[in-house]
Amino acid sequence: MLRVFRFSESYPELVDFDRDAVISNFGLGRQTSIILDTNVMVEIEGAYRTKQPHAKLTEAGIIHFARMVAKNAKYGVFISPAAAYQELPPARRAPVEVAFNRFVKYYLPKLGYDPDKVTSPFTGESVDLEKFAELPRDRQELRSVSYACLLAINVVHRIRHLAPTDKFNCYIDYCAEVLNLISLKEVFVARYVFSSEVGINELVRKRKVSLVNNFVKIKKSVAKNLPADEVIKRISLNGANDIALITTLDAVNNTRSQFIWEDAKHDAWLATSDEKLYEFCRACPSLSEQDGGKRLARGMELHAEITGTDYWKESAEILGRKLDERRGEIDQEMEMGPVLQAAFQIEALLADGTAEKFFENRLWRDRR
Repeated sequence: MLRVFRFSESYPELVDFDRDAVISNFGLGRQTSIILDTNVMVEIEGAYRTKQPHAKLTEAGIIHFARMVAKNAKYGVFISPAAAYQELPPARRAPVEVAFNRFVKYYLPKLGYDPDKVTSPFTGESVDLEKFAELPRDRQELRSVSYACLLAINVVHRIRHLAPTDKFNCYIDYCAEVLNLISLKEVFVARYVFSSEVGINELVRKRKVSLVNNFVKIKKSVAKNLPADEVIKRISLNGANDIALITTLDAVNNTRSQFIWEDAKHDAWLATSDEKLYEFCRACPSLSEQDGGKRLARGMELHAEITGTDYWKESAEILGRKLDERRGEIDQEMEMGPVLQAAFQIEALLADGTAEKFFENRLWRDRR
C-alpha cells in the first residue's frame, strides 16, 4: 500500500497527506514536495516490465497517487525522485529512470515532462542490491555513521547472554571510544532494540517492534539465501538509507515551518510502500535536531511508569554520563575516515565470525 505522510516532532503523530495541507501551503507560498522512496520507483519499473503496466500500477496504489498529485498540481504539488536515484545501484538507475519518465509523461503530463530529456533503453538486467564497499566514496561518507552504528547494534543485539543494560553500555562505549561520536538517532534505535519485555507498555512496545522490524530484521525469504554476515550488512545498509531519507525530510520540516531552497519554500512529504518504514515513522515521529535540548530529552525518556526493570533509568544515565564526558569534543570537526575504517572493520569481523567476541570483550581497547 502506497502511503504519503509527513513526520515531525512538531506533531504528536504522523500526518497523512491531504488536500487541506496542500491548499494551506499554497496560501502561504510554500511548495508541497513529495519525495519518492526507492521502492515506489522500483514498483513503477516493475510494472513497465509486464504486459499490463496500468493494472500493476493500479494494484500498487500508484495510479491513485498520480491522480491525487494531478488533482492538486495547480496548488504547487511536485514529486521528486532524486533521493530514490541516489539509493539505486548504478546498473538499475537507467531502466528505473526510463520507466519513471514514461509514467510521468502519461499520467502526469502537466508536471513538466521534458521531451528532450536524454534517456537510456531498458537493459533487462537483474542485479543484486549494492553493498556498502561498492558505493562511491562520497556516498560511503554520507552513510558511514548510520551504517557503522547499525552494524554495531546488530552485532550487540545478537549477543544473547548479555543483559539489556550491558548491551546498551557496550554500544555506547564503542560509539565513544571507536567512532568518536554518539549519534542520537542511532542511540534512539539502540535503546529500544536492546530493551527487555519486562513491564513494557503499549507505547514502548510499538516503538520496540517497529525499530526491531526495520533495523535488525530482514525477510526470511531474503535471509535464507544469504550468509549470516551478509544478512547483517544488508539490514544495516537498508537501515542507513532509511535514516538518511527520514532525517532529510525531518530536518526540512522541523528546522522551521518552511525550508527555503533557492527561491522556493518547501514542505516535504514522503511517499513509500515500505510498511516497516511507515510503522517506524508512526511509532517514532521524529529523530531530528531540536533547539533547547528537546531532542536530547526525547532520546532519554525515562519511562518511569515501567516497573520490574531499571533498564530505562540506567540506560538514560549511561548516555547522560557519556555525553557529559564528551562535552569538550562536541564542536570538533568530525573526520569520516575513522568511521569508514570502523565500518569496514566490523564487516571483516563478521566475515571471520569474531564480531560478537570483539564487542563483548571490548577488544578495540587492546588494539588502540
